[in-house]
Amino acid sequence: MPDPDHKNAWKRLSDPKVKDRIYRFLSIGAILILVGGSVVLFLAFVMKLEILAVAFLGLFLVVVAFYVFDKLWPREMEPPSGIGEAVVKALEEPKPVPLSPEEYRRQKERAQKLIRDKAAPALAKAIRGILNQDKLKREDRRRRC
Repeated sequence: MPDPDHKNAWKRLSDPKVKDRIYRFLSIGAILILVGGSVVLFLAFVMKLEILAVAFLGLFLVVVAFYVFDKLWPREMEPPSGIGEAVVKALEEPKPVPLSPEEYRRQKERAQKLIRDKAAPALAKAIRGILNQDKLKREDRRRRC
């Protein structure tokens, strides 16, 4: 008969925090095994121990390493701090104050005056310059022919 908590266990394992914790546990465990194995092989070479003693010593070191690692692993998760939210809130630009109808009309008139006085003459000058360049190119072609 299937275990009723079977689906609950898979749901817990699909949680990213649980996956991260498992991966950290396995990676640190692998590091401990590699370091422990290196120490055992070094001791075996230096002390010229028998292979059986080296194997038992290696297994013992791995078991002790996992036991210590499990006992020192933090059980409760730290509550998330609100620093990230505070930074995001501080970086948000304040919303502009809505303009009154009179201020909106005044700014619109000022923008239209600026376009009429500054942008329109500059645009007309640019168009005249482009037309003049085109006229010079046509005259240059006529002279060459």
